[in-house]
Amino acid sequence: MAVSITLRNIIKKYGGKSALNNVTLGVEKGHIHAIIGTTGSGKSTLLRVIATLSEPSLGSGYINGLNLGARQNQIRHQIGYMSQDSRFEESLTLMENLTLQGKLHGIAQSDLLNRISGFVTRFEVLDELHSFPREVSFGTRRKIEFIRAVLHNPTILLLDEPTASLDQNCKELMELFLREQKSRFTTVFVSSNIEQVERLADRISILDDGRVVADGTLKELKETDRENRILDLTLSETHERDFNILDASPQVNSYTVQGNRYEIVTEADIPSESITALFPERVVEAVPRLPALADIFKRMIKVEALHE
Repeated sequence: MAVSITLRNIIKKYGGKSALNNVTLGVEKGHIHAIIGTTGSGKSTLLRVIATLSEPSLGSGYINGLNLGARQNQIRHQIGYMSQDSRFEESLTLMENLTLQGKLHGIAQSDLLNRISGFVTRFEVLDELHSFPREVSFGTRRKIEFIRAVLHNPTILLLDEPTASLDQNCKELMELFLREQKSRFTTVFVSSNIEQVERLADRISILDDGRVVADGTLKELKETDRENRILDLTLSETHERDFNILDASPQVNSYTVQGNRYEIVTEADIPSESITALFPERVVEAVPRLPALADIFKRMIKVEALHE
């Protein structure tokens, strides 16, 4: 399979702080690659480097065989980029913003109007097309930004939290488009929605403090935890000594707690009864399960799972 995006040992520094630390990444043509991580982990910076909007301090990269440092103008015409922030010419209507984008990419007028018509119909924003950006909802702005990113038929699509804070209908419209048109683009997207990542991504990279701490398909990432099992344990009441009990148990690899609910990681062959026996007469429910992406993510970066 051809590789559309190659990054090697990318470092990006702002002042004395490194936002990206030796990031090496490859994205195959026609694949959807998700980037997940906490706030400040370097996700948006990574997208901006790929988009040639931020120059790396060190390292090298190639976009469709074009050198990231030397061929920026050619690369930009091949990229559709949707940032987290709404960026419009506020003095122009939404239609005029889309038309401007098309002209910047040299799309012929008749072809441009046909493309815009098809997209705004599909994404249900036809009625708002002649409104100014400030006059429409956040969801409409995000849909127009998505249309603007794909309008010129880019080969690389970079999406930074494209569906964050959108209603379910907006999310479904964007996700359906990405699935249906998958072969047209090489897509890299940042998302805080773990379930969305599981639905869409062919490959997933987890960033922490500017470093890639895990990278692989969903199956490959789960394979890293194949020897573990999770017990979701609910107690009728909790005691301060419960932490000492869990810390002292050789059968418990790690655990998190929220209220009276414990999420306990054990070896795969440890029976649930061995853990529930630690809390006699207080067990309300004990449900064993295999690790999911959210569990892997939490253990990789030691935070609570992300959600929208």
